[in-house]
Amino acid sequence: MAATGIYWCLVLTECLSFLVLVTGQSVVSFNHTPYPVACPGDRLVFTCIVEGTGGGAAWRRNNDNSPAILTTSGTIPPLDDFTLSITSYDNGVLVSAATNLSVPVQLNGSTIGCSSDLMNYNTLTINIAGPPITPVSSIATAAITNDVLLINWSYSGSCIDHYNVTINSNNTFDESRTTSNTNITIDTLIIGTNYSFIIIPVGIGELEGPPSSLIQYIWNVPAQIVNISWYQISTDSITIWWNNNQVIKNISCIKMV
Repeated sequence: MAATGIYWCLVLTECLSFLVLVTGQSVVSFNHTPYPVACPGDRLVFTCIVEGTGGGAAWRRNNDNSPAILTTSGTIPPLDDFTLSITSYDNGVLVSAATNLSVPVQLNGSTIGCSSDLMNYNTLTINIAGPPITPVSSIATAAITNDVLLINWSYSGSCIDHYNVTINSNNTFDESRTTSNTNITIDTLIIGTNYSFIIIPVGIGELEGPPSSLIQYIWNVPAQIVNISWYQISTDSITIWWNNNQVIKNISCIKMV
């Protein structure tokens, strides 16, 4: 490794200057935000803090042998899909950053490194979220009116953009709705129809996760009452009774005055 570093210095003038600068330097911190996983499209920033007397840092991508050398006295070099900058330099402490303003999912698994001496690199792996890996949970339904149903659910994953809710009626596809919340109101239900619903979490970039289990719901109302009878008690009072067709031999009555 040392021989390789010496070879670079013989070829690159800036490398010679850098090695003069970095004597006694060390990387004291190297981190990134967001942490630990970035969503596609996030602003991803890696920050490297070098402490010493030199005022320089070397950055590289994917263990490349041609690092970008950053010094307080030189121009800012390019670094592939990141933009380098010097945040501050005070009392021998250099804070530099590599920024991607809208990180693509294609960078997932690649690496970025920072060094104070061109030989020993602190390296981090870029983690970009893929599609959701678990289905929604804790699904609950609640009837609001005779044609409105509220569905609630929970989801603990990150980088969710929205949810697709598929609605089937009598085993036939009806429609698909989208919501960014963990609930949805279905307001076009028809009495006497068998409904089923499927909820799918969708990550940023239209990356679909696994569907929920089938949610079945029979939208109905109490059956018509039958066998209505009445009896006059007095000139201003009658008693009415009937059978509830849903519960056999369950007779209800009411006295009207």
